[in-house]
Amino acid sequence: MEIKTDAIVLQTLDYKDNDKLLTLFSPSLGKITAGIRGVKKPTAKLAFSAQPFCFAEYVLAEKGGRYTVTGAYLHESFFSLRYDIERFYAACAAAEVCLSILQENERYDGLFIGLIGCLKALALVEEDVAEALIGFIQIALRESGYSLDLSFLEECEGDIGERLWFDFADGRFTSLDRCTQGERVSVSTYHTLRKCAGLTYSETALSGGRKRALRLLRAYLSERTEARYENLGELIRLYEEK
Repeated sequence: MEIKTDAIVLQTLDYKDNDKLLTLFSPSLGKITAGIRGVKKPTAKLAFSAQPFCFAEYVLAEKGGRYTVTGAYLHESFFSLRYDIERFYAACAAAEVCLSILQENERYDGLFIGLIGCLKALALVEEDVAEALIGFIQIALRESGYSLDLSFLEECEGDIGERLWFDFADGRFTSLDRCTQGERVSVSTYHTLRKCAGLTYSETALSGGRKRALRLLRAYLSERTEARYENLGELIRLYEEK
C-alpha cells in the first residue's frame, strides 16, 4: 500500500552500508519509523529527505506495519539551522520534545503546525531563539494535556508580588503562601512564559527570564514524561556560558 503524507524528520539513524532509518512526524500518522534505501550514496536523489528537520511530502510504501520511503517532494529543508549552534540545538530540542510525546496512529495537527512555526522562526536571524522554543514547548504541553496555567496574573488583578511558586502537580503558578509543594520561580520566568504564550506581560519584568523559563520547562517536561531532554539541557548550558 502506498501512502502520501507531509512529515518532518525528527531523527535519523544509519542502517546498513547505505541506508537510514528515519523517525518522521506526520500530522495524520503521528510518530513513525521509515527505512530509506541507498540514501547515503553520493548520487542518491532522496538524500535531502533523510536530513534532520526536512519538511517534505513523503511517499511511503507500507507492508506489515513497516514503512519504506519511496519518494519525497521538498517543502523546506531548514538547512540554515546547521550554521548556528544555538538555533541548531533549539531545533533539536523541539524535535526531542516531539519524540517524547508523540504516539503512532494519532493525529497531531496542532503540534505539527506549531513545530513548523518554530522551525521557521528559528531559521530567521531576527527571531529570538529562546522565545521561539519556549512558545513551541507550551504548544506541545497543551497538545499533550499538560498545559501550563498562567492565569495567576488575572486572579491577582495584576499584583503577583516579587516571588512565585510553581506547582508541578497542577502545572500552575501561585503565591508562596498558597503552595506547600513545588518550586520557587522568579517573576521574570512567569512573564516570559506569558509573553511566549501570546498573553499580556510586563516588559520590565523579563530580564533573565528566558533562561529560567527554559530550565523550568525542562524540569516540568521531565516530570511529566520521564525523559531527559539532553538537547534542551545543552541549549541552556550555552546560555549559561554567555
